[in-house]
Order: sequence, then structure tokens, then C-alpha cells
Amino acid sequence: METVMDAWTNVESAGRSSESAGWIDDSSRQRVSIIICTCNRAPYLRETLKSLECMDIPETLEVELIVMDNGSTDATADVIRCHASERMRMVHLFEARKGKAHACNSALKLAQGDILLWTDDDVRVPRSWLVEMTGPLREGRAEGVSGRIRMAAHLERKWMRRTHYFRLADNRFRTREDLSMVGANMAFARSVLERVPQFEPELGPGRAGQRDDTLFSHQMLRAGFRICQTECEVEHFFEESRLLREAWLRHGEASGRSSALVRFHWEHQPVRYALLWQFFWGVCLWVYRIFQQVLKPEQEGCERIEIRMVEQFSFFAEYRRCQGGVPKYSPYGLVPLRVG
Repeated sequence: METVMDAWTNVESAGRSSESAGWIDDSSRQRVSIIICTCNRAPYLRETLKSLECMDIPETLEVELIVMDNGSTDATADVIRCHASERMRMVHLFEARKGKAHACNSALKLAQGDILLWTDDDVRVPRSWLVEMTGPLREGRAEGVSGRIRMAAHLERKWMRRTHYFRLADNRFRTREDLSMVGANMAFARSVLERVPQFEPELGPGRAGQRDDTLFSHQMLRAGFRICQTECEVEHFFEESRLLREAWLRHGEASGRSSALVRFHWEHQPVRYALLWQFFWGVCLWVYRIFQQVLKPEQEGCERIEIRMVEQFSFFAEYRRCQGGVPKYSPYGLVPLRVG
């Protein structure tokens, strides 16, 4: 059975002919593929799709919406079936391999747009999102666009520091020099795939946890592509459970693992005394938890220092596991040396 197991368009569910589901044969209109990868977030996805229906679509653009289901077991399929759009072609696809990067790569193979525009399944976009995010690409000013992301107001807490915002993908504090793209609000031209053909499957949600879009951004820059920032901002409505201490600690573990994989497979930077450093950070974490009053796992918040220690311990533990293998990329390579 093929990985993409099931596909249909909202046009068929709305009772129209399958012929109308295709692109209009009009060379004067530029094609844009909006891509969302989702897994078991049906209520959030429903609101994301509603916000996409409210965005402005100029006559010069032809849009398709691809929703890539990465193994959902909830009502995701029903949400998509019930979402009939009169304004854009919509395709629902199923990716059986776990990991967001696998879902993204499958979407890349099937998307027909000249511009690939990405957001997440728990995001609300403004009316101007399509126009603003694709503008620099359509005008030839860049090959990649990094948009702004702000968490919904009801999710902000007084105890949050910049580190917490950053770890929740809220980039309101980014500098002009930060050209990393974040999957919740990014776009790039199809021409990028000629040099950087895919997202790294070992990274990202469902696998190591993070750095999939960051590595893709760095590979784009190394290949000579231009990435620009835009002030176009989406609103992030993530689950409140991500504010619990246990979620912060999982985030630290994922960050450490992901950074170690990039360090070993792509950067080829050796780490000396990894076992000693792993032991050191493990002891630091143990001592900290003995002498500090830490929150319970089900309470909100987590001290930055504890997250950092978990991150460091996880980094050296993962790097030690990598040392028995072979790097997947040549130093700072753009294409994997072997299929993973």
C-alpha cells in the first residue's frame, strides 16, 4: 500500500464534478499551494480552516489547500469532509509514517503551486495573509519568507520570559538577523526544492521533536537562496497543556535531541567528553531538584534553568547515541547521503 493512503477533494463532497477540482488553465494566474500538516487536532483544525476561508484571494492567484493527515485517529477526516470551500481547491491526504517531516515531504511531492505557503493546524490567519506572505516571492525579492507568530492572548502568563515565548514558537522578539522560518507561518518558492529537496525526516514533531524547519531554513541560506522577514502575523491557539511543567521538560528533551542530531549529521562538529558532560548535567539537574522547590508536573510553568539543564543532558545523551553511526549528510550538505 502506498504511503499516501487516501485522497479526496472537498469539491467531490460538495457534489460538484471532479473536473472542477483541477487548476484553471490560465497562465496569467500564479499558483499557490497552502499546506497544513495535522494529527489529532480536529477542533483546532476546524477553526484554522474557517480563518483561511476569510482571507483575501486576489484574482491573480489560484490557490489549492492541502491538508496532510499524519495518522489522526480523531474526527479530523470528518472536519475536512465538512469543510467545503468555494474559493480554493482542497485536497485531503493521509501520510501513514509518523513524523511531521514525512507529512511535509509527501505534501511537497503532490503540491502543484509555484509558491508553497505553510501554516499549522492550530493557527488563525489574518485576511491579508495570502497576499502579504507571497508578496516578496511574487515580486522576486526573496525565495523564502518568514512570518510573525504570536500566541493567543488567553495563553500568555505573567511568569513567562522571552525563553518561554521562543520555545512556544512565538517570535515577537526576533531580531532582523534571524532568518529562520517557522512552519506555522512561512513560504518559499518551488525553485528551492531544486537544491533543498525535503525536510529532514528524523527531526520535527513525531520524531526528534524540533529543528525540522530551522534546518531547512539554514540549508536554503547555504544554497544561496534569500529569506526575508515580513510583519504579517498569525495567531497561535495551541493547547493549554503545553504550559504545564511536564510539557516544558519534554520540550527541553526534544530540543536537546534535535540539536544533537543536527550537530552530528549536518554540522559535523565533534563533541569531546560527551559521557562526562552528560553525567555533569545529570548531577546538576539532580542537585537542583533536591535543593529547589520545583513545581509538580501538572502545574503550569517551569524555570528556565531546569529546562536548560534537561536540554543539555538530552543533547549529550543523544550525541553519544549518534557516535556509533555515520553522518547522514556531508558537512553542511543540502541532500542526505542516504535515504532515511
